[in-house]
Amino acid sequence: MSLNTEWLWTPYDGAVDGSKFNRGDMSKSAYLEEIAFYTSIVKSNDIDLLALSEIENQYVAIDIARKLGDSWQAYFVQGRDTATGQDVALISRLPSVAGSLTNFGFPCGKSPQANKKKCLSKVIGAKFYTDPVDNLYFSVISAHFLSKRNDSKSKRLKRESQAYALSKAIQREAMSFSGRQPKLIVLGDFNDTYFSDTLKHLRESNQLKGALDCPVTAEGDKKRRLRVIDHILFAGFSCVKEFAVATKSYSDHDAIVTILK
Repeated sequence: MSLNTEWLWTPYDGAVDGSKFNRGDMSKSAYLEEIAFYTSIVKSNDIDLLALSEIENQYVAIDIARKLGDSWQAYFVQGRDTATGQDVALISRLPSVAGSLTNFGFPCGKSPQANKKKCLSKVIGAKFYTDPVDNLYFSVISAHFLSKRNDSKSKRLKRESQAYALSKAIQREAMSFSGRQPKLIVLGDFNDTYFSDTLKHLRESNQLKGALDCPVTAEGDKKRRLRVIDHILFAGFSCVKEFAVATKSYSDHDAIVTILK
């Protein structure tokens, strides 16, 4: 599941992240209510891996993991977006590969049409076991690209450049499989639609599949897939099902779920 929580700021850390843009801390009751809602949709959809964006800090990820139960673990590395204070995190009930948590050095990239490079400020990666005994694992990378609000050609090119930056992380992970077929999941709020140049580059340059490679499960699904800006891309898996989960008034994004085997 990829979930943009829309400014989920904890009131329990005694600070408000974001030097230029933030909405301030939520009330304790509103925060706990929203945490409870997100954990409910994770449980009701039998999720194994959750990628979060637009959270304030590691404490938010830890609170969600604790609410989910003892088998869940939060994974977080501090991002570099000091203007908004927004961060990303992974939460999973699958065992992780020791030492695999990374920010990839916050890679930079440049679209051929852009004037200068653009770096990722919110990115995280880790490996998770499907079978620890036989050392079978897959790599997960999550990132949050530049906002689509008040969009312009300049912002679009910056997102495309971020796709080139993320490709560096993807290719690094692919190489870590040492001759075996890479098993990758790349997900998050990329703030661009499926057939944008941003998503085309991510898919085509890294041999990733996405939503349109999944069976249509409901009327109107294909049209919805072409509108969303949160994505789950993958390699080394087949797709069983892909769908959205409404987040009511808690977020301006639906949660996106993909079942892979």
